Parts: sequence; structure tokens; C-alpha cells
Amino acid sequence: MHWRKGARRPPVAPIVRFGVMGIAFLLGIWGFSQACEQAGIASTLAQDGFRSLRLIVGNFPQALEGRDLPVALHIARWALPLLTVWSMAALAWTQIRNPWRLALIRARGDHLVISGDADSELAARAALGALNEGRRVLLWPHDRRVGWVTDAIEAGAAEVEQAATDESVQALALDKARAAMLLSREARTNIALAAILMAEAARVRAAGDPLDVILRVDDLDLRRSVEQRFEQGDRKTARVRMAALPDIGARQLALARPIDAFARAGQAGRGVLVIGFTPLIERYVLRTLAGGHYRDGGKPGFVIHLADAAKAEAGFRARNPGADTLSPLRFVEARADPAGIGPLIDQHVGAHGEPVAILIDAGGDDRTLAIALAVDARYRTAALVAPPIHVRMDSGYDARLGAGILPFGALADLADPDMLLQDRHDVLARSIHDFYLEGRFAEGERIGVRASMQEWDDLPESFRDDNRLVADCYSLKLRDIGARLVEGSGPSLVLTPDELEELSRAEHDRWMAAKLVQGWTFGAVRDDARRLHPDIIPYDELSEAIKDLDREQVRIMARLLGASGRRALRVLRVAILPGGDGACLDPGALLAALGAQYPDRVPLFAGDLADGWARTMMGALHQRGHLVQLLLNAHVQAIIDRLDGAHARMAVALVRAADSLYAATDPGDMPDAQLVLTPGPIEDDRAVQLGGDGTIVRAPWAR
Repeated sequence: MHWRKGARRPPVAPIVRFGVMGIAFLLGIWGFSQACEQAGIASTLAQDGFRSLRLIVGNFPQALEGRDLPVALHIARWALPLLTVWSMAALAWTQIRNPWRLALIRARGDHLVISGDADSELAARAALGALNEGRRVLLWPHDRRVGWVTDAIEAGAAEVEQAATDESVQALALDKARAAMLLSREARTNIALAAILMAEAARVRAAGDPLDVILRVDDLDLRRSVEQRFEQGDRKTARVRMAALPDIGARQLALARPIDAFARAGQAGRGVLVIGFTPLIERYVLRTLAGGHYRDGGKPGFVIHLADAAKAEAGFRARNPGADTLSPLRFVEARADPAGIGPLIDQHVGAHGEPVAILIDAGGDDRTLAIALAVDARYRTAALVAPPIHVRMDSGYDARLGAGILPFGALADLADPDMLLQDRHDVLARSIHDFYLEGRFAEGERIGVRASMQEWDDLPESFRDDNRLVADCYSLKLRDIGARLVEGSGPSLVLTPDELEELSRAEHDRWMAAKLVQGWTFGAVRDDARRLHPDIIPYDELSEAIKDLDREQVRIMARLLGASGRRALRVLRVAILPGGDGACLDPGALLAALGAQYPDRVPLFAGDLADGWARTMMGALHQRGHLVQLLLNAHVQAIIDRLDGAHARMAVALVRAADSLYAATDPGDMPDAQLVLTPGPIEDDRAVQLGGDGTIVRAPWAR
């Protein structure tokens, strides 16, 4: 059994094995017919068939030994015994593989228990994804005959079928399991199974080493009651975490495509145009309202276009009272019809300005894609740079997608085991909570005085989610001051006093928005039961002592990131001037020099996508894992359509992987760049001139 990371070769299906044996058997009949005729031996079809059948056990007629045999008979003589051994071995393996794998899992532990129903594509993808990452997987299906279970077993999983007896859950080896994922579509099935697993974990698992039970509940209203139910139980042997697909998809989109990843010259707003309002979009909006706060005081603004907007708005406000207090949402009555997209966007731009992103989730891949293509066509017809167009697609890919249309929310991405388990995410979130406890202990508070004053393992899931959101917002805060997260150890950046105060103000806005999303309001005296808090007021009205709490949250960011194996570095913006011959230069010398001269910076290379030399340089730098910013003065697909195959593919890859996009009238005008990369001599003190072989001809540090 293979536990190595990486995709495994698919097994040969039994029908293929027996098909090959059938062909070899027919070759044997044909070969015996020819051989007997050549030897003058009378033979019938039945006799030839019997002789061919005996080849399976290696029995060959003595009368034909030593003769010049037909090729067909030679093939059959050697193939049939080998194929028989192969088939018997494969059959034996199908009988012993599950007991063998179960024995290994029980001996080694650290396995994932995955349960799902017959239609659970999420469970199927999670199982195969975990196996490809080298994890041990134990399936716990209601029916072992369903297709995804069979596929996962062939790929290396073990299986225990659910049953009414206790033996089924006892066979899961929960005393050594890493986690259990209950991923059926039907939430109540998952809830019932979670109760069974928690009871078994309480019986066999050591206290202090709780089993993580990942519980799929897509209904957000049901989720709240389920969280309350399981938070009342003993969390020392098992703890439940919700895994709602809308939440996972929203987090993934927010992290992979931050709102500030697109900007337009001369435009300061951060408006987002939304078409459709599904649960995933709602969770994304709530996450962004809670976490999208910037040091300049700006906040994201959402304008949501959909049919029956009044009903959708009433439902949103009933579910999330006060959520958009700091940044009000606008619900606009509109029919999301591809034919009417042009006027819809024109009306939006006239009222709210150009958006920095467009989100589309029309409830089905075909309809969503049709609307996205109409949006893209509107910008292309107007010869304008389109903002990123994010489309919710279950399939994740469609050949009709243009470079500027970016799919999200595919099951293949949502079923990523790391996204479900959140191991690394929780390391940072736990550090943030531990720091919070340190501060409260210093103020004389003690464990248990309120729900948030608990050790991480005993902390209610809603408070854990608060800390996870703070962890996610670190990368947004760093982008806001022109910095990025990088892997590795070493010193992080030091904030200036102005940056500290501006980020502290943004941190208070984030905290306040997160509280409002959860239904908290201002109260002169804190009352957790009634969700009242005295600090839900503007930053300038806070006492200095409370402001210091926000400041300390910002100051501690670098220390906590270092504990999680990452650090924050300021960006070194390197502008790539157009005008080279398009030849691919080796950037090794350039990167080595930048690393030596600017060890406390992370390079961000900015260049015109339409220029051959800039594009080639950015492609080479991107392949080495460096950040690129694309400068655009035309619709991105219009630029790509002018390129040949290899250059077009490179451009598409750059658009989808770029750190950011910037729409400018003149992509060559980059006054805020610290360095300017050029293929020839120019009069600029920032110039780094490269020779034809990639060597540095001129640089600021060499003068």
C-alpha cells in the first residue's frame, strides 16, 4: 500500500484483465489449430479449445514439443499462465487488502475517518485528495457499494461499513485517529454520526487529546443551533467544528483574491458589483464586511443585483442584524439576463463608479458563465480594462473562460483536506488567542469568567472563528502597508508610528464589524448574554487603555507570524520597462543581487503585459516563485488574443497567478517603483540595466 505523496496509477479493472485473458485464449485455439494441421494431427475446435484451456496451468501437448510453432501459440503458451497468476493475485488482493489496511491503520493511527452518502462528491474528493497527499484514510460509508467508495478503496483507502451495532464505530480506531470528516449532503445524518463518534471518543480516547470532528452543515441557521448543542458537551476527548461549504468557499475567495488585488489609476473606491445572492456570496460579504478595513479609513462597498431584491435584503437583515452598520449594503432589483448586462453595468458605474471586482453566482454553471461572458464582452467592446470577474462554478473550469474570468467555489478546491482541517491556520489563530489570554491575565482576569476566557481546546467554536478571521486578516493588513507574508525565519518589518496608529484604527473597525456581524450592539456595561459591549464605538471615542489593546494586537503580529514559520517583509517594487527584444534572460544574477542588497524586502516585479520583454521577464520570475504585478492599458483578453500560442499561454498563467493588476493609461509610467529594470541605458538613478546574457550592467548599488 502506498502512502507516498502524489497521484497513484489507477488499478487495472477486472474486465480488462479477463479481456486480455480471453484474447490469449482465442490465440491459443487459433495457434493449436495451425500447429495440429502442420503436424498432421486430426483436431476439432473443441479439442483445440480444451488444449488452450490447459495452457492456463502450464500443460502443453508433448506431441507438439520441439516443433516450429505458430506465433499465436507462442504468445498464448506464455501469456495465459502469467495472466492467470496475475488475475488470481489481483483477486486475492481484493480479498485481503481491506483487512491489511485496517491492521496498518490501527497500528499506526493518525488517520482520517471520512463518511459520506451516495451523492457526496465532497467526501469523494476529500478522500482522494487526502490519499494523494499521503494521508491514511478510513472510509465509514453507509453503503460500501457506491462509486466514490469503490474508487477510494482502489486508490488506497480502508473501509468500515456503518452498521447498527457498536462494532462499526469501534472498528474506526478513534483512539489513534487524526480527525473525522462527516461530509454527507444531509446535515442531520452528519449530526447523528457526530454524536456517535463523540460517545466512542469519550470511551477510548485520552483526555486532553481531542478528536477533531469536521461536521458538514451547509444550512447556516441550523449551524448555529448545532454549534450550541455540541459546545455544551465535554470537549476533552472530541470537539466538533462546522464545515459549511459556503464558509469554505468564501474564505478561499477572500484569501486567494483580495479586493485590493485590482486598482485603477485615479480611482480610490473599493466597490464590488455582485450579481446573485447565494449562501456562499452572503458568507463572503459578511467575511469582507468584518475583515476588510483599511488604514485610510476605506471600507468595501457591495452593490448586489438580483431579482426580488427586497425579499433578499429583508432575509439578510433578519439573519444578520447590524452586519452592515459600518459599510451599508445596497440591494438593487435587477434581472440577471446576459442580454441586459451592459445596461446594468452602465447604471452601476454611473451611480457608484467602476468596481474593483465583480462577483457572479447565478445558481448554475451555465447561467453564471453566460452572465460572466456578457460582462467581459461589455468591457472589451468599450476597450476598457475589466476588473477581475469572479464566477462561482462547481466544475471549476470551462474552456470558454477568458483570462480575466476567474472561477471559484469548485468542489475540487473546497474538498482540500488542508482547507477542511485548517491545521496551519489554527496554529496562528491559537497563538492570537493565547496572546489575548496573556493580556487578560495581566489585568487580573481568570479562566472561565466568560465564554472568551477559555483555553483554546475549551474555547467555543464561534470564538475560535473570531481568531481565525484575525489570522486571515494579517495578510490583508500587510498588503495595506505595502508588505507581504513570506515563508521562513528571520526578522520581520518594524512598523512606523503612523502605520501603527492607522492599522490600530483599522483593527478596531475590524473587531467592531465582526461583533456587529454576530449581533452585538453598544452597551455601557458589558453583558455577554445580551451581546452588549461598551467598546462598540468609533476609535477616536475609545479610552487610551482600550486603544492600547488594538495597538498591541497590531504590534504582536510580527511575533505571532514568526512562531508560525512566516515573516512580514516590505515590498521592493521593481518596474520592468518595455522595449526589449523579448528574449528570455536568466534572472538568476538579478535575484541574487536583490537578495544581497535588500535582504529585508520581498521583490514585486511590475510590467506591461502587452510588452514582449516585460512579459517574458515576468514569466521567468513567476516560475521561480516571485511576485508579479501586471500593468494593463487594454482589455486583458484583447492583449492575449494578439499573441501566439506559447506567449498566450504564458500571459494567461500570469493573469491568473498575479499578485495584483493595475489598470493605467501609460504602463511605462511607474513613479512609485524603487527600482527600474531596463534592457538598455536610461537616465534614471533607479535603473538596473541587464545585459543580453542576464548580467547586471548598471545598478544603483554599484555606483
